[in-house]
Amino acid sequence: MKFINLIATILEVKKKKIKLDDNINLYNWDSMAKINLITAINKKYKKNIDVNKFQKIKTIKDLNSLIDKTIK
Repeated sequence: MKFINLIATILEVKKKKIKLDDNINLYNWDSMAKINLITAINKKYKKNIDVNKFQKIKTIKDLNSLIDKTIK
C-alpha cells in the first residue's frame, strides 16, 4: 500500500495493524481525521482532495485509492 505511513499517521494507529480490506470505521475516521488528511495532502503534494469523495470511502483500500488519484 503506497500511502500506509500517511494513513497510519492520520488514523493514529500503527501501520502493522492496518489491513487493506478493513472497514474505515474501525479506525478513528472522524471529521478531524478528514481535516488532517486534507491538510497533509495539501502541504506535501500541493493538491486538494475532493471532500465529497469522503462519503464513498468504505475501506482502507478506498482511502489509499483516493489519495493516489488526488496526487496524480
